Amino acid sequence: MEIRTIHSGETGSIWQLFHDTVHRISQADYSESERAVWAPEDYDEPRWVSRFIRTRPLVAMEGKRLLGFAELDDDGRIDLFYVHHDRQGEGIGRALMQRLKAEAASRGLSRLYCDASINARPFFEAMGFIEVEQRRLERHGQPVQVLLMEYKA
Repeated sequence: MEIRTIHSGETGSIWQLFHDTVHRISQADYSESERAVWAPEDYDEPRWVSRFIRTRPLVAMEGKRLLGFAELDDDGRIDLFYVHHDRQGEGIGRALMQRLKAEAASRGLSRLYCDASINARPFFEAMGFIEVEQRRLERHGQPVQVLLMEYKA
């Protein structure tokens, strides 16, 4: 497995992994309407390309197959962090997180944080994050419950 920054032309694959993973692994914790606003069916390529130019996500690759991806904002916020729904539990997320933590350290960041989904809590706790609070985010008029999780180096 190789972890590197996104290459041109990979945006569609990343969006598809994001969309499919949200809809397949979050069914027990989120309603269909919550998943629909979290990961809508429509792919707005210019919006996603613009986002990824700004965030420069890391991708985990096996040959040409995308296994997962993660974003790290300049203030330590992890906005998107996803592993392919068929490949969870194989250490891909752990490898991405180790790389994010190293990147954060190189930027002088001592705190990482994210709004994690309910089903992602065990992963983030295993990576040393603690739950700070439960909250509801508004997405297209639909409230979605998330967990503010924090890691301090």
